Amino acid sequence: MKKVLTAIVLLTLLLSAGIAFAAEATPDAAKLNYYGFASLGALVGIGLAAAGGGIGMGHGLRGIMEGSARNPGVAGKLLTTFIIGLALIETLVIYTLVIVLITYYANPFVK
Repeated sequence: MKKVLTAIVLLTLLLSAGIAFAAEATPDAAKLNYYGFASLGALVGIGLAAAGGGIGMGHGLRGIMEGSARNPGVAGKLLTTFIIGLALIETLVIYTLVIVLITYYANPFVK
């Protein structure tokens, strides 16, 4: 446990060293900074949306398989509900993509 804590502290110090030695930002650097953070936010947003959607789809598939195994007579109704649920999950992931693209291409530096 002590080694893990030491590694976390060391990693935190290494990642925060750039902030300590940072120079004053110029307008061009501010533009690059904006796009850097927008790209990082896009990466995190899409990653979380895709991971959450994948986990949700997996749980839904497990549920429909268990339900079909217990009562094969309702497999058709379960499949219809499952397809609608998958469409709604994918819609959330696509909405995240749209929001990320709007955020990335909305340039606040254009006057």
